[in-house]
Amino acid sequence: MTGEETGPSKPKRSCWRLCFKVFLCLTVLTLLSLAAVVFVAFMVYERVTQPGRPREEVSVMIPPGVSGQEAGELLAEKGLVDHPVLFRLAMRLDKSGAPIKHGPYTMHKGLSPMELLRLLQEGPNRPPAPGEIPPEQKVTVPEGLTAAQIAQLFDNPNAFIEATADPALIARLGIQAPTLEGFLMPDTYFFDRKPTEREVVERMVEHFEEEYAQLLQEYPDIAQRDKTVLVTVASLVEEEARVEEERPAIAAVIYNRLARKMPLQLDSTLQYALGKYGERILYEDREVDSPYNTYLHAGLPPGPISCPGVASLRAAMRPAQTGYLYFVSNADGKTHTFSATEAEHLRAVERFRREIAPQRRAIEAPAASPP
Repeated sequence: MTGEETGPSKPKRSCWRLCFKVFLCLTVLTLLSLAAVVFVAFMVYERVTQPGRPREEVSVMIPPGVSGQEAGELLAEKGLVDHPVLFRLAMRLDKSGAPIKHGPYTMHKGLSPMELLRLLQEGPNRPPAPGEIPPEQKVTVPEGLTAAQIAQLFDNPNAFIEATADPALIARLGIQAPTLEGFLMPDTYFFDRKPTEREVVERMVEHFEEEYAQLLQEYPDIAQRDKTVLVTVASLVEEEARVEEERPAIAAVIYNRLARKMPLQLDSTLQYALGKYGERILYEDREVDSPYNTYLHAGLPPGPISCPGVASLRAAMRPAQTGYLYFVSNADGKTHTFSATEAEHLRAVERFRREIAPQRRAIEAPAASPP
């Protein structure tokens, strides 16, 4: 009879081996999972932070007050990031603390989320499209309006008028004038928020300076000319011209009459003096006692009669080289007939009266009763 075994039994050894194998498998699986997680994390990190390859352009508008999550969703909708979470991850990895700036952007597909974030932190990189700007952040001022007419575009017209009489803004232009009449550049202006009336005036003056400086680069010989004289002539051109190509000829008539000390006799100056816009100027209107009445007073009026655009400023700087002294409207209400002599002018006036007569009769005739 043999003695009792003192070591572990065979079943116990088998159980231990099984447990060890399970533990080993679980350990390997855990390590593989960790490796996979590390690998995926590394790949995501690379995708988020490393420079991409720019592809097609995409226009994006980032609204004011947008959160990082909302920005990520917007970029995902535009196909710029695969998922909003990638952009939020870029924001977490970013250490600059710089905020996202709202406004219009042009971005390229293929850029990394971190590159997109940097663009949004730098600020808008393109002008806004008309449909992207809320109405209260856009101000459109047509050519040829007076300062008083422009003021009516705003909630507080008096604030606008007060800003146009600011001595500091007037001195900035280097002119001697009571107001900025004529020196407010017509254009469409965009703002980050609804502007005050003064902010609009300041922007219009700044834009005038930019455009005027550009014109002086085109015509350097004009630099010594009096700015107020040029702008006053431009305002007359703006009010008299109806088609682009006639502006230089109208400017020529003004300069030619001034050189001969002939009164300008422009109805537009009477409109300004009387505030009579959109109405016919009558013969008795020519007797109005005003320094702006160019029928009674020779020379230019005391200052601009409206705010001219760039085309009229250019015509005032470069008038046509002609001997024209007169012009009269044609029956189309847009173009003019230009003349060098009074006889030619009188014939043109008579022709205009004949051609316009049927139109006036039709307007003045009582409307027929409907059947």
